[in-house]
Amino acid sequence: MCEANVAFVINRNYIGQFKVTFYSLVKANNNLNIFVHLLHSDLSDEDRADINRFVNSYNAKINFYKIDDSFFEGLPKMGYDASYTAYYKVLVPYILGNLEKVLFLDCDIIVRKSIKPLFEEDSNAFLSCVEDYKINRKRRSHKLKIIGDEKATYFNSGVMFFDFSKADGIAPQEKVISYIAENKELIRWHDQDILNHFYAKDCRLLDEKYNYLTTYKSVKDMFFPKGKKRAVVVHYANWKPWKSNYIGKYYGLYKSNYNALKGEKCVDFLVKKSLKEQLKLIFKYLKR
Repeated sequence: MCEANVAFVINRNYIGQFKVTFYSLVKANNNLNIFVHLLHSDLSDEDRADINRFVNSYNAKINFYKIDDSFFEGLPKMGYDASYTAYYKVLVPYILGNLEKVLFLDCDIIVRKSIKPLFEEDSNAFLSCVEDYKINRKRRSHKLKIIGDEKATYFNSGVMFFDFSKADGIAPQEKVISYIAENKELIRWHDQDILNHFYAKDCRLLDEKYNYLTTYKSVKDMFFPKGKKRAVVVHYANWKPWKSNYIGKYYGLYKSNYNALKGEKCVDFLVKKSLKEQLKLIFKYLKR
């Protein structure tokens, strides 16, 4: 079977979400030998033992990598727990660059279909990602400040495929450190801005099916969601399905994967808002 190295970044507040994402990955890819690489900063010995047991129960292997948060000190924090965790993605090329190919996945993701084609094809590119349509269309001035090239496409960092055989594509770590130190006021979309600054110009764009965002692009997308049936990787960006105000697509998909892990330490679901309240939130989002 094909071996697939898959990287994640988490903190203690996202152990449950990691389990749901990992479960969906192995369920949809039983023809892969999966090796998990988990970047973290605050997992206890007990946490690591629990995660290791869980991953091993699906015949997968795991390595843990402890990250020093001070590397990102002064940058805007992210998420309900106001952490630097998302920025750990920036370090993936330096920590896992000894491997041939690595797929990175956020922990607000459900994998629906096989990811094997990503590992089998010769991409001829160091990094492959899916376009972040909202920033490319509605935040053009910010994109230009980050990338410095109007023609380049800003990508979403929730799903990234690295081919380290093209090692000359890796930005020197000292340059990354320098950019972070000198541009803390400019960085708005956290790790994504940093990664796009260094890699957007040469990034190979993947089909949207490999990072299908559950947020709505338009009113039409609410009723005729293009590409939904083809989605390989579903990404619950912005709105989270474990929150009471979730108003995106594919709620049932996340819940079914969550329900399959009864007895595990996972997230708790809250009651969804009424349809009227959800529609108000959707239209408010689309006006942004």
